[in-house]
Amino acid sequence: MLRPFHLAALELKRYFTNKGELAFSIALPIALFALVYGALGGGTSFNATVNIVDLDGGEHARTLIERLDELDELEVRELSIQEAEDALDRSAVLFVVVIQRNFTSLLEEGGVPRILFKQRGNGGDAGQIVAAVVRDAVDDLGSHWRVNRMTTALLDSGQFGHKEIETAVETAFSNVESNPPVGTTVSTSADDEADIVNRLLPGILVMFLMFAVTLGSQNLVEERRGRTLERLMTTRLGINQLFIGKFLAGVFQGSLQAAILLSLGFVVLRVGGVLEFFQLVVMSVLVAFAVTSVGLLIGSSVRTPGQASWLAVFFTMFMTVFGGTFLDPGSEGPLFVLSKFTINHYAIDAMGQMLSSGGRIGEQLIGISVMLGVTLVSSVTARMMFRVS
Repeated sequence: MLRPFHLAALELKRYFTNKGELAFSIALPIALFALVYGALGGGTSFNATVNIVDLDGGEHARTLIERLDELDELEVRELSIQEAEDALDRSAVLFVVVIQRNFTSLLEEGGVPRILFKQRGNGGDAGQIVAAVVRDAVDDLGSHWRVNRMTTALLDSGQFGHKEIETAVETAFSNVESNPPVGTTVSTSADDEADIVNRLLPGILVMFLMFAVTLGSQNLVEERRGRTLERLMTTRLGINQLFIGKFLAGVFQGSLQAAILLSLGFVVLRVGGVLEFFQLVVMSVLVAFAVTSVGLLIGSSVRTPGQASWLAVFFTMFMTVFGGTFLDPGSEGPLFVLSKFTINHYAIDAMGQMLSSGGRIGEQLIGISVMLGVTLVSSVTARMMFRVS
């Protein structure tokens, strides 16, 4: 009765001694998750260097530079006009802000203060963002002085002096900046970064469990061609026990792989608590049942390792691409229809609901039913086709 478990333990021991399989099934998904998460979710903060040429040298030009320098996202670097032109010619910089002469006097007199943007091409994405920030800062300065001039003109003949008016305007602007008259609120259905993680973590986990199909089917064909299965039959193992042992070995390997990846994900990203962790482990075990049975079916139905590899890779890629591994297939259209024919769709949706909306594993009846259905049909068919020679 315990012989299938002994065979599974032997297969698991072989797995731990194979550095290539360990790197592929554990190290590679960790690296891939970090790469994709960094590209889609991480590193969203903006930082840039503002290259500025001050041809004015006046008070308000200095005020503009100081305001830009106070922003955490920007680092101001002042250049001479010759240094800026040389840097642009050499493509050492792509974008330069030039404060034109008479900037201060034009601002105070009600004219249009002049800012010149010198750039190579479109100035790059950072340059375009910096240009928008500079325009906003200049508009703010212009608004301040327009209000100052209008107030002074209206009350010039009154009892208030210019100094009192200037102080009142400064106070009014400070109050508006600290307490804006119009409040804005951004409301999203969920935090963007959390949405990415809640789909990305299950997606990569299921994808690499799918790759176990490739390894499992190839190993089975190679052992049959190398007569390893025949030699095992000379022991007290029966063919049913041999089949069950192979099935348990795949399930144990996939479950262990999932537990390690989930542990790292929960510790580093803190995507959930203990309950969510164990629920995802249980769902991962069900996925391991399904993909192991498919791997045995492929390995039992083909004759050569090449055939096993081609069929397993096709199956894995179809499930990964159309199952919404990285992006949500939506709720309509051809991609959504195709996703309904994949294991990944149901597994990722079930795991995502447990992570994002606090769903319980007992509520994921569709996902559990699909995993058990695939396991039953594939394992029964694989056993009917299973042979040792």
